[in-house]
Amino acid sequence: MFGFFRKKKDKDTENESVDGKGKGRVIVLKKTKPGMCGGTDATQDTRAPKEILSREMTLFDVTSALGSLPRDSELTLDEEIGFVSAFAAQAGDNTFLFLEKGDGFRRYAEKTSSWALVRGNVFPELVTLVNDCRIAANNGFHSTTHGLPENFGGSIDIRYASGERISISDNQSPLIGPVTGYKIAKLFERLLGGEKAVLPDVSLLSEIRFEEERKAGSFTHATLKFLPDGTGVNHKKSCYDSANVYESEKTVDAETVGKIKKNIADNGLLAWAELPSNGYNSGEKKKLTFVFESGEEIIVSGDKKTPDQLRSAFFAIELEMTTKH
Repeated sequence: MFGFFRKKKDKDTENESVDGKGKGRVIVLKKTKPGMCGGTDATQDTRAPKEILSREMTLFDVTSALGSLPRDSELTLDEEIGFVSAFAAQAGDNTFLFLEKGDGFRRYAEKTSSWALVRGNVFPELVTLVNDCRIAANNGFHSTTHGLPENFGGSIDIRYASGERISISDNQSPLIGPVTGYKIAKLFERLLGGEKAVLPDVSLLSEIRFEEERKAGSFTHATLKFLPDGTGVNHKKSCYDSANVYESEKTVDAETVGKIKKNIADNGLLAWAELPSNGYNSGEKKKLTFVFESGEEIIVSGDKKTPDQLRSAFFAIELEMTTKH
């Protein structure tokens, strides 16, 4: 996730240079020697714009440690934040928002998070924020220091309808300062308090269908039907590289059913349906279909662009339906 490197034979990097004097698109600033333990790989995309002209943003995904204000700073903040992770993506006529912040960037630092599907388009305010804070100033810089126990920096991925993009990553140092992080957190807190789009009640689910289509015609299909007593029945059908189809059916206890429904609600899975694709093509197509007592269906494919903190929610249901049952 943190670092964007292509093989040297790539057309964009055919003129790359370790001394920063190459004429290609991506300049290699630092490169770890073969077999070396540790070290830093760093590149700079020379064509990455430092000023974005578009006013139509489609994705905002910023995660970074923030550091502290200098001791002699005349600025004061009503809240000191050591880490911020903010995500906004179009979801049809609505916007999916996520915010996590903490008093520090380390794993054990206390963090709070929340998400919401809010009505309307909030991106004009984010465009202004990005421009005012000059977030594109280091656009195109990517650095990975090997051997670090955790990420001490972060990543930035901001996209526009024009095709313009801000892409930055560094796992050693913060990408934005404490003031910019504070502004992001405060804006997202206000936006999260906006009018919410209505999502179906998870308690009214009647079944969940999982489908995975793999190469050469192999597949895994599973249907989990919820029963009136709170339990469920999971029916699975699989085919692996042959004409043989394997079927099984198992009961699912009420505790597990409750955990599945809680996972859906806590991570906003029903709001993922209209989120954009993450752009990755693994050769496998997966989707979850949520079916309600009214007959309404919500389909969520497995390639949705989501906050990292929520991404495992899809896999958790897949695991329950295809491996544990």
